[in-house]
Amino acid sequence: MGWLLNAWHESAAKRELSALADRLSRVGLAVGGLAPGLLASVDQHAAAVRDILTLSGGRVSAVELAGYARGIQDAATEAGWHPPLRDGWDSDWVTLRLVAVCLLAAAGTVAVTGGDVDPLLFF
Repeated sequence: MGWLLNAWHESAAKRELSALADRLSRVGLAVGGLAPGLLASVDQHAAAVRDILTLSGGRVSAVELAGYARGIQDAATEAGWHPPLRDGWDSDWVTLRLVAVCLLAAAGTVAVTGGDVDPLLFF
């Protein structure tokens, strides 16, 4: 029965990450369409997220990524942050971090658990 609960958690996390990626793409922040300079910043954030999750639990899966993104959004919202609503947003740490989470989710668990593998190689 545990496998069923794990599958349900994984499925819910993938839906949550997909919804986040969709919201970000509607304001011009689709992972596949980022300008080179912005992509470099997102790549640095992705490496940091991967390292944080790997050091804290050893796994970078959809469940962990969704939980991390949810925590970032909750803390940022409490501090007064608002998600970008249109094109032309000012690049802020929170939004770059969320785009990085979407990048890691799109690259998949296999791509990010090896340690030295750059998720951008998969786009």
